[in-house]
Amino acid sequence: MSIDHIVLGLISLNPCSGYDMKMEFEQGGAGMLSALSFGSIYPHLKQMEQDGLVAAVQADENGRRKKVYELTAQGWEELSDWLEQRPAYPIPMRDDLLLKMLFWGTAGEEREKLITHLQVRRTESNDLLNYIRDWQSNGKSFVDEYTELVLTYIQTRMEAELNWIEKAIEQLKGEPHLPVQDPHWLSVLQKARKNRALMREESTQEE
Repeated sequence: MSIDHIVLGLISLNPCSGYDMKMEFEQGGAGMLSALSFGSIYPHLKQMEQDGLVAAVQADENGRRKKVYELTAQGWEELSDWLEQRPAYPIPMRDDLLLKMLFWGTAGEEREKLITHLQVRRTESNDLLNYIRDWQSNGKSFVDEYTELVLTYIQTRMEAELNWIEKAIEQLKGEPHLPVQDPHWLSVLQKARKNRALMREESTQEE
């Protein structure tokens, strides 16, 4: 996946300006489905225009003229070629909270703080779920059959995440569990290593 292909996809929906694309990427569906950093769109548009993928045209908007971009025949063909390529499987998941949880036990952090992180995530996920639910009837967004399928997927995933968060919070309110699997006794060694490092630090400070 590249920014250029996302740009082609956005223009295929409707001829639009660089600013329109930037806003769609930051607030619309493309931003939720891609981890790419959009950066400055204009150098990409300039290069794509030189490559013959898009063409700048004038359009009226509320009585004003503005420059928008339209796909050329070559642009439509490039978009079609990209869509037909087999998509990469979405692993690894890019999730800061889940990544931190992998190391939570090793660092010996307080469970209450993790509960707080999860509660914040629950609020954010609820907000996103409500946004997705409203998307299909907001009276301004283009939603065809394929977009509806994507929105249904995101909604199902958000509902599953919220269910997981509730179970995770409930578990963390109880006593810590022993490792499900620890064939090399890492949980014991981790605590010993951390204690040794802290003791050395205290000894150095006392000196």
